[in-house]
Amino acid sequence: MKNTFGLDGGVTLGCRRNSDGVPYLSSQRFSPPVHLSKPYFDPDTNSLLVNLSCPTAGLLAGDRMLCDIEVTDQASMVVTTPGATRSHFMRSGIARVEQKFRVRDGSFLEFNPGALILQKATNLEQVTEVEVDKDAEILFVEKILPGRIAHGESFVFQKFSNRLSMKQGKQLALLESFVLDPKNESVLAWKNSFSTPYYGSFYLISPKLKEHLPCREKVHGLISPNLLTGTTSLHGKAGWMVKILAGDPYEFKRAMKEIRQLLHSDIGRTPTDFRRY
Repeated sequence: MKNTFGLDGGVTLGCRRNSDGVPYLSSQRFSPPVHLSKPYFDPDTNSLLVNLSCPTAGLLAGDRMLCDIEVTDQASMVVTTPGATRSHFMRSGIARVEQKFRVRDGSFLEFNPGALILQKATNLEQVTEVEVDKDAEILFVEKILPGRIAHGESFVFQKFSNRLSMKQGKQLALLESFVLDPKNESVLAWKNSFSTPYYGSFYLISPKLKEHLPCREKVHGLISPNLLTGTTSLHGKAGWMVKILAGDPYEFKRAMKEIRQLLHSDIGRTPTDFRRY
């Protein structure tokens, strides 16, 4: 059903390889609140880099944004955004984000957008479904800020609901569902850790990581008075999850960059430059 108020749009992408083995967009469709920049092929990593931008102010009440991406034919694609996504003030109503990712036939997808900023009085619901073939790989990354921290705004949003399911083949590897509501204890773990928390998470599914995560000790070694890290394996030895909570933006940015490099190295890949100038 189409929203009476708000934008109902998003992006649908298909990626595969051409006869020369170069990944390209085999299908694409997008509409506000999403704009698709010109894709860039990185010859050093043999990956197609796609930047998704938001030409509107951000997510508003009544908005529904769909992101549907499929990578096939042993292609490699990296999807990011040039900046943060803002979920704005809402007097009433709710914004929704629906994400679906399918990685087939020995392909690789990294979905690594900018931070999601939960601004004052916003109400956002996000649902993500990931399906990965047993010979394929995905690195799915989330970054969440509980407000415009640089403006002194923290934990004054209404509610954030987040549901993530990940399957390797037909087997469920992860089902994660939580609701953050500043009016109850759901945010205490963040608040009690740092006055201005920055949250990040990595979900890596790969057949190369069934037994152990080579960089696990290095990730835990990053822990400091201003940074918390943790790792755990996904169900069925499908892959690993890494989470961090930082107390300032500099520590957060440094840790996210270093962990990304470590995870890529563990699966024998080189990170693609996001080309954010």
